[in-house]
Amino acid sequence: MLGAQSQREVLRARHRVLAAMRIQACEQGRYLGGRPPYGYRLVDAGPHPNQAHAQWGRRLRRLDPDPLTAPHVRWIFARRLSGVSVAGIARELNERGVPCPSRIDRKRNPHRSGQGWTLNTVATILENPRYTGRQVWDRQAGFDDTTAGWAISKKPAHPALVSDADFVAAQTIRAARPTRDGSVRVYLLAGLLLCGLCRRRMDSHWVNGRSGYRCRHGYDSTKPRPADAPKNHCLREDHLLDELTQQLSEVHEAESPHDLVSYLRANGLAVVCARSSCTVICANEKEPAPGKISQIELFASPMG
Repeated sequence: MLGAQSQREVLRARHRVLAAMRIQACEQGRYLGGRPPYGYRLVDAGPHPNQAHAQWGRRLRRLDPDPLTAPHVRWIFARRLSGVSVAGIARELNERGVPCPSRIDRKRNPHRSGQGWTLNTVATILENPRYTGRQVWDRQAGFDDTTAGWAISKKPAHPALVSDADFVAAQTIRAARPTRDGSVRVYLLAGLLLCGLCRRRMDSHWVNGRSGYRCRHGYDSTKPRPADAPKNHCLREDHLLDELTQQLSEVHEAESPHDLVSYLRANGLAVVCARSSCTVICANEKEPAPGKISQIELFASPMG
């Protein structure tokens, strides 16, 4: 009984400390420790609000832009917003001789080489919401890619290096890969097509000098492919555009392929592509199962 009671007291203390830290981060925007992000430094923020801690000489600290590294962070976001890939940004930083985070702060990174920038280093900077001026705590909650468990301050707690709008835009950018002749391949229906067999989003794929889309049903060169696995599902973009233009002519008169794609995106529609037919559905609704007719289905016609 004494052991169980001791364990309960430990859990109670843990929950109370974590709850207090979460409130301090969200309501007060207080810096709760840890290494400062690249581009920031720690400065004095006044005496501790707790009188007992203040009498002991403890003081608060906050983040402030580092005059040496903050310009590099702004440059990274500017390059990303211009469409440069994460790998391209890392390569440019190494070519310019910009010191990487582990090289700037060798005391906290003795286990790292500090030789140069890597793709993961740049990606971590682009995904860090602290650069918007808001304090963030417990980013490792759940160890997933969502922000459900994060404690984010309701108002800015330190000077921002990037605006909220630019930070959100940087998360949604997909860098265009230039070809050998310098041109950029454009896929109008990227993100709108779903495989009718496995319901995965179809990948953009350039084949025989034309834009196309394919689904490998979750298999790639790094995974062994079973003998009974379905074949890759490949479609040409021009055939899809012709079919969609014809089938949607009753509800929307498209003047060009760009107009048709804009109509699909503006209305939150997606296209489920089977071997011989395609179906337009609402992207935010549950997708119809193969062989079944849903209320949100607009058409289902043979692809010819």
